[in-house]
Amino acid sequence: MAEIGFLFMELVYFTMGLMTVFTTLKQWKINKNRMLIAVSIYVAAVLVTSIIDISIYLFDFDIDILIAGGLTIGMILGFILFTIQLEFMFYLKDLPKLYTLPFFASFYLAFGKVLVDSTIPFIIYAMIVSYGSAYFLIKDGRKSRNGLAIGMGLFFLIWGLGQTFQLETIIISFRIVAMVALLLGTRGFYEKYVFVNVEEEQKIMGTWIAKLVVKE
Repeated sequence: MAEIGFLFMELVYFTMGLMTVFTTLKQWKINKNRMLIAVSIYVAAVLVTSIIDISIYLFDFDIDILIAGGLTIGMILGFILFTIQLEFMFYLKDLPKLYTLPFFASFYLAFGKVLVDSTIPFIIYAMIVSYGSAYFLIKDGRKSRNGLAIGMGLFFLIWGLGQTFQLETIIISFRIVAMVALLLGTRGFYEKYVFVNVEEEQKIMGTWIAKLVVKE
């Protein structure tokens, strides 16, 4: 019964991921913003892991095959996602000199996992990438009033928090919430309902003060 529940939650997550990809691609056709392509590629890579999880629930097949040492296919997919995540952050921060750093870092850690079967370096790397990316994206998103950056930052933050619990129910639940946050970012929710329009607020404040002056 639990497997059916997990399968349903994973299907919900996958569907929302597809909606996010379609939304970003649709917007990219309109404004040709390369950031939207980067988001589409990242979410598509995330959905690959979701397809694997769905296959496991449906066919009871464990794809997390051991390759060498302590390195598994699941861990390789994790390194790929972290690489894309860092590339996305460096792109937004306009740091082209650091574009190759994620590839070297992931390769070094993956090779180290083959030699020494320890998950500690992987966990530390995951925390640094997830929380670091979330901090910079949310900070820059608020500063530039960029809802998509806010959505990506929240996605990384919530996703990372879910992974720390290592409980399947919590992990999938946090994934869904994270994807909702990202989907809202792609659809302009934060610009419309969260960010305060400073000019409009000043107009309202000026009108309110003017009314007080008239009354006095």
